[in-house]
Amino acid sequence: MARALLLTGYDAKRCARRIHNEWDPAVEVVPWEVPAELQMRFDAGIAFEESVFAELVAELGPDRCIDLSDVRGKANAVARTLAAMDEGIEVILGGWLPDDIVGGRTGKPDVLLRVASGRYVPGDVKGHKVMTRRAKGTLTYSTFSAPGTQLQVDGLAAVTTGRFDDHLQLAHYWRMLEAIGRAPDGPAVGFIIGRDNVPNLALSGRVLTWLDLEVPLFETYSRTQGKAKRSALERYDHEQGFRLKVATTAAQGEAALVEPVFTDECDSCPWYDHCRGLVGDDLASAHITAGRLSVREWTALASAGVKDVADLADLDVDDQAFRASYLPEVTHLKDPLGRLRDAVRRARMIRDGIILERTTTGPIVVPRADVEIDFDIEWDPDDRVYLWGALVHRAGAEPVYHPVVSWSELDADGCVAHAEAFAVWLRDQIAAADTAGESLLVYHYSHPEPSYLKRLLGEDAVADLLDRFVDLLALVREHYFGVRGLGIKQVAPAFGFEWRDDEAGGLQSQLWLIEARAAEDEVVRDAGRARILRYNEDDVRATAALRIGMSGKTQDDGE
Repeated sequence: MARALLLTGYDAKRCARRIHNEWDPAVEVVPWEVPAELQMRFDAGIAFEESVFAELVAELGPDRCIDLSDVRGKANAVARTLAAMDEGIEVILGGWLPDDIVGGRTGKPDVLLRVASGRYVPGDVKGHKVMTRRAKGTLTYSTFSAPGTQLQVDGLAAVTTGRFDDHLQLAHYWRMLEAIGRAPDGPAVGFIIGRDNVPNLALSGRVLTWLDLEVPLFETYSRTQGKAKRSALERYDHEQGFRLKVATTAAQGEAALVEPVFTDECDSCPWYDHCRGLVGDDLASAHITAGRLSVREWTALASAGVKDVADLADLDVDDQAFRASYLPEVTHLKDPLGRLRDAVRRARMIRDGIILERTTTGPIVVPRADVEIDFDIEWDPDDRVYLWGALVHRAGAEPVYHPVVSWSELDADGCVAHAEAFAVWLRDQIAAADTAGESLLVYHYSHPEPSYLKRLLGEDAVADLLDRFVDLLALVREHYFGVRGLGIKQVAPAFGFEWRDDEAGGLQSQLWLIEARAAEDEVVRDAGRARILRYNEDDVRATAALRIGMSGKTQDDGE
């Protein structure tokens, strides 16, 4: 008997080719070992969800809230969810809705909230932030103690386009509630509980952020108008309907409706190797990994005969015939020609083996000082900075690496104390330079270093330090274009720098920290710690390589 064709709450936001692969009986299912970094993200999401569930249960009590997460078996979980609805339980956690056979849906919303007798709205717990500051914005929210009472506050707003996937998932669950007659009358809504910390709205800092699924917020392609704004429900119905066609076609063994197009999603997809095997080595979307184009852009290019890296590298963006066929397909996007020009440039760099390309001429003015400190931080999966690393350069002396590190798990107060210890050390360096009549500057790459200092210690409290900071990323952006983007791991090799660890990376270092903290064997623990310190030292040495390389001076030319 053929299995029922049912798509999950995630499928409407997933790659359509992945849906085909999962439903095509002729495609061999290959074992997939989840990469350690991705598994760490999964684990962090599960832990966050568990903490939110525990807080809701503690706040509401057993009469108002039930947690069904531990119920085993789909049929049993569905029955318990429906029974809880019939009992009028206000908040149902970890439930499972009955399959919507007609709509082709299955799903397990994290939260179901009763808003009227027998009527519920869906909610989901997400391990990311879902609100933003907006001067003219208004955030609709509710607290854990009164989840059904909507409140509003000015100056904040729910993130829309940046969290489009959240909207789609809630729309999926809304349609499932409609299918069983459990959705309330009135506008379609749902909520997300994210990682936002807003203690001015709730003592715990956590709230339910409400989303309206019927307001046209999302600008999309329109065949008749070029572009049009549509609601989350409209977008969901379109995406779900198309993926049902894709899955149905695949299940029937017919030719695929979609060919592989590589996007950010592919980097963590179990079908990546399968799709790469289908397209060969030269498909442009598989090679352009920074400034990636959308599926619609790649599809429009393919229709114009542009598929491989060589095709893209040779493309004349200003050709009027090409523009006439291409632009109508992407008119809903912001600056489609600018995006395409960048992709063409990257294709040419890939073809020519270029990592980094200068965009300006003449000398690059890099602020220099008698004492130069390259600075980089590391934080753990709980977003707590445990390592403040610095490389101190003084004229006539070898650079000295100085880490301010805590291997113990830090709480909020510990993070502040640890940041203060680094600030004290840095002020000592500044005072010594001032006494010696020397200038001193601190170099970092991108915003995390000053941002964490300001967040932990207060902007006014570290203003004297920030006056000494130089963000090298701003200089790199001004003068260079990178084939893989302008992250330091992508840029530093162009200046001759290589990390000693082949697996160097921020998320990877978090895994090393977890392993080192958990290790009972002292040798294993010390090896893990040494690996982290070596990685951080390489990060600051990479910053030094950029600073010296851009200024045209080598290490031996003096700092």
